Amino acid sequence: MTKPRESQPPSPTTERDQQILSRLARIEHKVDSLEQTTAFALRADEDKHFASVKAIFRNSKRRAQVYLAANGSRSVQQIADHLHMKRQNVGPELSTLAQEGLLELSESHSGQDIWAKKPLDRTLRITKFLQKEFSLTSDGRHKA
Repeated sequence: MTKPRESQPPSPTTERDQQILSRLARIEHKVDSLEQTTAFALRADEDKHFASVKAIFRNSKRRAQVYLAANGSRSVQQIADHLHMKRQNVGPELSTLAQEGLLELSESHSGQDIWAKKPLDRTLRITKFLQKEFSLTSDGRHKA
């Protein structure tokens, strides 16, 4: 016959772990994605990162226009039409901006890739900067 085990009080480490888990469960994390979390973490070094943004756009008004026109609802051809540019001038700018981590494909349907800005745009306020720097509207057109 085996003796029933006596229950032992929880160790201080176990109690502390439970308290930590309980606190974590109450924290509300209101971020859409890991990428957005990372973007908000960049805000601490905003000046350093914004220097990189300035280097990406340099004096390229076309690149700024393409970036602003990529609003999550336009394909390459639609961006070109919207800005009255040739498609062959828009595609390379989109590729460069994607390689730099500023744009992404938001969806693809009927053979058309739809381009969108990453959450980093809101964090560093890239759109506002480009509008002011190049005298453009929020969708990449020239101000009237």
